[in-house]
Amino acid sequence: MGHLLMRPAPLRLLGTALLPVLCLTACTAGTDPVPDHPATAASPPSGDTPAEKKLAARAQSALDAVTEQGDAMVESGMERVSDGIHTRPDLSTGRPYMLTVVCAGTGDAEIVVTPGKTAAAKPVPCDGSVVFERFTGSTALRIDVRGKTKATGMMAWRINTV
Repeated sequence: MGHLLMRPAPLRLLGTALLPVLCLTACTAGTDPVPDHPATAASPPSGDTPAEKKLAARAQSALDAVTEQGDAMVESGMERVSDGIHTRPDLSTGRPYMLTVVCAGTGDAEIVVTPGKTAAAKPVPCDGSVVFERFTGSTALRIDVRGKTKATGMMAWRINTV
């Protein structure tokens, strides 16, 4: 009888073997080594509500209709107008690029490229219109598309080489 008490249960051995693996997984889950890098950014929303999904589909359809097939896409996404578009793309300095934005919803947004031209922000109506902004790549470039007060909807966007 004493011999049976000395044998470890198979489940206890399995639990002991898996415990370090589970701890390691739990400790590293969700860790993003380079949070500002476009390739590791979280996937943008496609809309949580039926209304947002419909607006996202409308914006994406308009964006896809005007995208040149020969131009290489650098970055793209779908964002809520309330969240805006905020990116620091990895671009070649001195090379020309085109930002295309479609906002479907209500109100207006605006494109701000920093550092960029000294001109005022470029308006983006949230009526499904396609807006283009041409710019030159640089290592310090930041692109922001911000919804104005009370603007709602979804924005599809894409950066292509020119």
